[in-house]
Amino acid sequence: MTTTWDYTNVQQYRKHIAEGMPPLIITCAITGDHQKDENPNLPSSGEEQGEAAGAVAAAGAQIVHIHGRTAADPTVSTDAAERYYAINAMMRTKSPAIIIDNTQTAVPLSADQGDLDGVLYRYKSGPLEAKPEVMSLNPGPMTFRAGKASGSSVLTTTFDYTLRIANEMRELNIKPQVFLYHPGHLDILDYLIQHKALAKPYFVQLVFGQQSGIATSPENLLFMVKNLPAETIFQTCALGLEAIQVNTLAILLGGHVRTGMEDCLHYHRGELTTGNVQLVERIVRIAKDVGRRVATAQEARTMLGIGAPTHY
Repeated sequence: MTTTWDYTNVQQYRKHIAEGMPPLIITCAITGDHQKDENPNLPSSGEEQGEAAGAVAAAGAQIVHIHGRTAADPTVSTDAAERYYAINAMMRTKSPAIIIDNTQTAVPLSADQGDLDGVLYRYKSGPLEAKPEVMSLNPGPMTFRAGKASGSSVLTTTFDYTLRIANEMRELNIKPQVFLYHPGHLDILDYLIQHKALAKPYFVQLVFGQQSGIATSPENLLFMVKNLPAETIFQTCALGLEAIQVNTLAILLGGHVRTGMEDCLHYHRGELTTGNVQLVERIVRIAKDVGRRVATAQEARTMLGIGAPTHY
């Protein structure tokens, strides 16, 4: 099975249309940092996230991406490895084959910020110890405008820190998914490859519409895809109602997609989604209509170079 190629090469593209694209890998990001007052169908507790993992797997997703919440109060996020481990175990019980993907968390920096207005954060690798099979690797830096109840903020890191986290993932047999928010992050991806921190095939997430990241457009998607290194499997995601536009383009290109309530709480403008299953089912339907078969969990593991399911 050919799983990577020059996605923007006309001859190769036509060949894959004629002979068949690789099966589609669907990641469902089920929660994110949202709360139930934004959409009451959001799974937030560990038990709800476990149930959601089983439901989206049955609907067609092969990877589930989570943000941990505390057991005492599921409105409160946590970076505690033991809590992620417990949630991972609940997911494995509900879906024995699904690939478990933990987020990379961020914590405020206590260092002197000088004249910087806003909050400075750094990425943290706490959930590594929870033994996820895939984990997001955010290269940063990224800056965010002020929200409803807070000032602007900066998520920061360095080439060396990103390399250290990637090496820790490799040593723990965790597949990094490198998040690329704008073209400058291609330099960091190349740096990780040069330092042999990533195993082939490289697994990247192209993110569109994030503040200080690359804007959503077909042209920007093609630019990012065109500049990926060889032997890269890419997924796309975007924020809000732009998500389905970007993911449809990725399906047509031969890439893979991320959907879920972390990315969009709505199904259509003005219509809240009934849940993660509805969002996954839409992706499955679009893929089928354009001739892309959805991968099984085992096919996704083989394509990404991930071994047998981790037991918790």
